Amino acid sequence: MTIRPRFLGPGGKTGTFTVDAGSTGTGRSTWEPFVDTWNERMGDLYPLPEFSASTVDGFRGTMRSVALEDTAVNELWADSPVSTRAVGTYEHDQIRLYVGLRGAVTLRDPHDHAGDTTVPAGTYFLHHVVAENHFHTTPVIGTRIFIFPGHALRSLVAGKPRTGRATSSAAKILMAHTEMVQRTVGGLGPAAAHASRNALLELARGLVLDQFDDQEPVFTPALAQAARDLADARLTDTDLSPATAAAHLHVSVRTLQRAFASGDESFSAYVRRRRLEEAARALAAPGALLSVSEAAARWHFTDSSHFIRAFKKRYGTTPARFARRPA
Repeated sequence: MTIRPRFLGPGGKTGTFTVDAGSTGTGRSTWEPFVDTWNERMGDLYPLPEFSASTVDGFRGTMRSVALEDTAVNELWADSPVSTRAVGTYEHDQIRLYVGLRGAVTLRDPHDHAGDTTVPAGTYFLHHVVAENHFHTTPVIGTRIFIFPGHALRSLVAGKPRTGRATSSAAKILMAHTEMVQRTVGGLGPAAAHASRNALLELARGLVLDQFDDQEPVFTPALAQAARDLADARLTDTDLSPATAAAHLHVSVRTLQRAFASGDESFSAYVRRRRLEEAARALAAPGALLSVSEAAARWHFTDSSHFIRAFKKRYGTTPARFARRPA
């Protein structure tokens, strides 16, 4: 059994923790540390229900949670069924989005007003939670569960749950941003974590509105933010370009370019500016041994002369003089 917690930011509310019950352990010895960690980090905000004994004792799989302030993303892959035994009686005010990856999750209405809701692979279900749902899964399950604060989306989903295909444009861009957050959350500072949290909320709002498409993207601010987050994580990648960013975000290059059209700079200009900023940071760092030619190569400028001209235009001095400035 492995559990790898890492939390950043004020109040310890941003970070990730993972429990793997594959070859390293199964059952209660794996499940309970995850629950304990969740209760410590997120329990006051989002209490867990009580799970069945068969879930706890027979668990075989992987659970990973990413917490960004008041928003959480939980991913479950298991080769054993998961079900609740008891749910709390306190009131909730949260939005949950279930995305089926394999198998199915079935939610039971706590008041039996609407009956069961099943979320199979390839679909999503988003609803406002005011009372905890009992749920159970198929024996083989893969699902991603988002938890958002109620105020963020309540007006759009209260009393009217939303369902759809996880292959829609809106769902795919939300999944792409989520996967990037899962990979990079351990290195995010408070400001970047806050921006990533906001992007998740905006993309979820776009999913609710179902107005994101490749012809008229109403949700361009969220797409632009997701593209910036992607660029920030890949500034030293040789192939970072509008085409690769668009492919990663499952949109066309034209759609990506339109998302930046109302702003002050294009995607390429954003990448260029951020690379210059990171180069300046590296050159000015105490004890830095990076040469101008090395900086040009690391941040993918055509050659040293091109780098020097771009740097001087932005900072009013050459990289070499900038590096020699007094701290």
